[in-house]
Amino acid sequence: MRASGSDWRSTSRLIDHWLAEGLITPAQADRMHHEVDRPAADSPPADTHRSTSLVVEALAYLGGVIVLVAAGLISAQYWRALGDAGQLAVVGGAAAALLLAGGLVPSRSAPGVRLRSVVWLLATAGAGAFLALFADIVLEFDGSAIGVVAGGGAALLALVLWWRLPVMTQQATFFVATMVTAGALVAQLTSNPQLPGLAVWGTGAIWFLLGWRGTVKPRRPVQALAAAATLIGALMTLPTDAGMVLALCTVVAVVVLAVVVRDLLLLAVGALGALNTLPVVVNEWFPGELAAPLVLLVVGALLVTAAVYTAKRGNRE
Repeated sequence: MRASGSDWRSTSRLIDHWLAEGLITPAQADRMHHEVDRPAADSPPADTHRSTSLVVEALAYLGGVIVLVAAGLISAQYWRALGDAGQLAVVGGAAAALLLAGGLVPSRSAPGVRLRSVVWLLATAGAGAFLALFADIVLEFDGSAIGVVAGGGAALLALVLWWRLPVMTQQATFFVATMVTAGALVAQLTSNPQLPGLAVWGTGAIWFLLGWRGTVKPRRPVQALAAAATLIGALMTLPTDAGMVLALCTVVAVVVLAVVVRDLLLLAVGALGALNTLPVVVNEWFPGELAAPLVLLVVGALLVTAAVYTAKRGNRE
């Protein structure tokens, strides 16, 4: 599609507006911009503009990583000399700086949205670290109580940032913080070491249903993330017999559903779950028997067959 200069500008602004409002994803915005051909007489080629944006974005990520590594090395060398107040100030200041920096990043383009989402992800992690340190030093909490304070505070901040920037990165940050909070809260209320895993499993199952119904979008990534959470929660209940049954049922459910809906991403999550679950189950239930590796061989072959079937059906449709 080729547009005139004025048409291109209006269409580009409309796409950026949709992106800022959360009506489309950054990937969709990139594809739409790609379809709108920028006139050579009015502006540089679209490919050049996109390449420049990607270079700037990559440099920003690389610079941020280098800053974090340097800050970590400096903190490790002088951490104890800072004292309690100094440690809180360093971690809290870093979180606040990242939060402010993310707010200053322009979000009218796909690279800007991605950069802001990553910076706010780091800010949420920094806020969680600050709250954990505060609960340890000031409130004198320990163990799961620290997890409740840090996870709950990070989840609240992530929820606000997700409202401000409705993209998958902020949604995943909120979900992970909520999952951690649920597990830590149950661990605080009970001494049973398997129940926190059940809480994580339940959080993932609820999120999966919300994605399945379309309440939380985009559907495929939400389902894959939630399925991974259920598998993590099931693994946390091992090596009890009930936990192994739960883990096996979860793996089977994820794989079967992935084949039915022809979702390779969900199938990959199920395969990873099987890879982590089956060795534990086999060693516990069939120690030292030849039948165990044969079962694993059959299961692996079935997973490969399911992947090929899903890929072929997806290509045909």
